[in-house]
Order: sequence, then structure tokens, then C-alpha cells
Amino acid sequence: MNYKKIVIASMGVVLGVGALTGCAAKALEVELNVVFKNEGQIVAHDTVTQFKNILTPSIDAAYIPENYRFLGWTAYEVNELDYSDAVNFKTQYIGAGRMVHYMDVRDFASNNTVVLDALIMHKDDIPQEYHYAVLAWYDKVGNSGLDQARMDTFETMLKDHLTSEGVSESDVNSVVVRGYAGNVGPTTGQILYDGDVDIMLGWGSVSNITTTGSIPEESILSTHDYKIVNNGTEHNRYIHTFDNSEGAQKVLDYLLSAEAISFFTGA
Repeated sequence: MNYKKIVIASMGVVLGVGALTGCAAKALEVELNVVFKNEGQIVAHDTVTQFKNILTPSIDAAYIPENYRFLGWTAYEVNELDYSDAVNFKTQYIGAGRMVHYMDVRDFASNNTVVLDALIMHKDDIPQEYHYAVLAWYDKVGNSGLDQARMDTFETMLKDHLTSEGVSESDVNSVVVRGYAGNVGPTTGQILYDGDVDIMLGWGSVSNITTTGSIPEESILSTHDYKIVNNGTEHNRYIHTFDNSEGAQKVLDYLLSAEAISFFTGA
């Protein structure tokens, strides 16, 4: 018996099945044209399939008016969007810099084409998810003395304290302790972009965050010197507040408490 011929023949069958499978998959692949537009002008276009995703383009800052935000791309008309719920609102567009998948756009296709418009809104009109309080911290340990592990511990302490103060479970669970990594300029710009921060912890003085950074001085309600010690190194930092809501005030009060000061100074 010629085993060599049998092996070669078997390989041919396997390769043939593989080729047929590949052809069948290709035949089943549906290609959609995705066109990105801003104010009627085409910004970019590409194709997406079940097996190929594409990255959304960005909008030049020159096309974004002051106090407006570029959120991403949507297949809805602006007057069709549901603004009543922040969580649902975010499902109606593909965020800037995100991937577009076939499943994201297939239901909006007409003649194998989907048009996505830039969603640019005034910051005050963007639905915001409810948070009892949002604490931003400077995620640059060499400057602020703060890192993720330390702030994770502090978040637990803060939420335990709020619970002991009688704050409801839903409000406690909605508290956000969010790090911002990078230099002063980009981090303060991102804080302005997010638009929901009540308190900043770990940045420099007012002049630092309003000149090197981009925080409007008139938006700062109060400023507090705040010492942070990390591995024996003392960092003279600040707390800046932007809101006097109940939640923001309770977080500030705790930051200024002996327990929190001891935690951040190691005293």
C-alpha cells in the first residue's frame, strides 16, 4: 500500500474543505459603507463587516465652539435622541475614538450605507449621570503623592464614613473617586470636559490649575492647603471645590477630618 499517496490525498481533501469554508465565509460577509459627516461635510469613510471593525475619526478642535463637547458619532437625528436618561443617552452614539462594529450600525443601513453624524453639544445640555459626589485626584504620584492603591483604600474609608453619617446606600454607591493621569494642562482639560467633578485633590495652587491648567478661577468655590506624605516625601498639595451640594460638602468635611488627614500624612 502506498501510504505516501494516501497522506497526500488526505491533505488535499483537508485543504479543499478549508478553501471551501473560506469562500463560504467570504460569500456570507456583508460589507457596509460607513460615512462620517460633520455639518453635512464628509469627514471620513470606510467599510465595516462582521469580521472588520473601524476606528472613528476625530473632529478638529477648530470646529468645536467654546463650551461645546464632541461626544462621538450617531446615526440618529438630533431631535430623535432621548435626553431624559444619561445612561440611555450614551447608548445612542459611538464615543469619540471608539471602534465601530457591524452590529452597531447594521440596523441603520440603507443601500448598504450608514451615515454617522458628529454629535457636538453644549456642555450644559449633555445629560449627566447622577452622582452624590465626584472626587478627582491627581494620578501623578511624584507630584501628588497619590496612587491607585492608596486612593482605593481611601474610597473605602470615605464610603464607610458616609454610610455612618446616614447617607443612603444608593447615594454612597454613586460616589465616584476618579484619577486623572498626566500633566496639569491635560488633566485639568479632561476635568472640564467631563464636567461633573465636585472636588479636586492633589493638584497645585489656584494659580497652577488656572494658568498652567485651564480651570476657570471663578469656578473655584474654596481652596484648602493639604499635606500628603508618600514614602517619607512630603507633598504640599491642595483641595479645590467646585460645588456646595450636600454630597460635595460631606466629602470635603471628611477630607478635612482628623481621620483623613492622618491617612494622607501617616501621622
